[in-house]
Amino acid sequence: MLAGCSYQPTVQPQSRSWSEHQQQLMAYDQWQLQGKLGFKTVDRGGSATVYWSQNQQQYQVQLKGPLGAGNVVIEGDQSSAQMLSGDKLYRAAPPALAARFTGLPIPVDALAWWVRGLPNPYPNPNSNLNSTVLTGLIINPDGTAASFVQQGWQLTFSRYQITNAGLLPKKISGQLGDQSFKLVISRWNSP
Repeated sequence: MLAGCSYQPTVQPQSRSWSEHQQQLMAYDQWQLQGKLGFKTVDRGGSATVYWSQNQQQYQVQLKGPLGAGNVVIEGDQSSAQMLSGDKLYRAAPPALAARFTGLPIPVDALAWWVRGLPNPYPNPNSNLNSTVLTGLIINPDGTAASFVQQGWQLTFSRYQITNAGLLPKKISGQLGDQSFKLVISRWNSP
């Protein structure tokens, strides 16, 4: 359970185009979020409270309560990361650490874009897929993405919230075959 106060401006969202919305949020590269992550694969699943801090390419993600493992802290950038779980330290490429924790083949390089409701505009040199290909883009009337498919993941953005940076997702669902995740964001902050 999260506690604390969060400032929610009462300003109504402006009608914007998808392009205007993208441009505004692409520049938003220093942020923090808090929320709840759930994930499911064929043989495992779990949930955790998430505290994520992003500073351009550097990130720190703290997961509390995953699969009874206590705290997990992942720090890194798009090319390397380390994960501290209990008293064990793991170092690997970010997708390998994500797979170790969740069992999901999550493209970590894209995740910092997806949580903002944006497709990843940069190719992933470690992917066999063309990671910038975007299909099935559906735009809401306010210029935000309702859903799209990237790197095989069907992403759905079912709710947005007004923040100082603009409209940011409140609920994100991702599906890749019989694997899925759901992220419910309770708070966005700018450092």
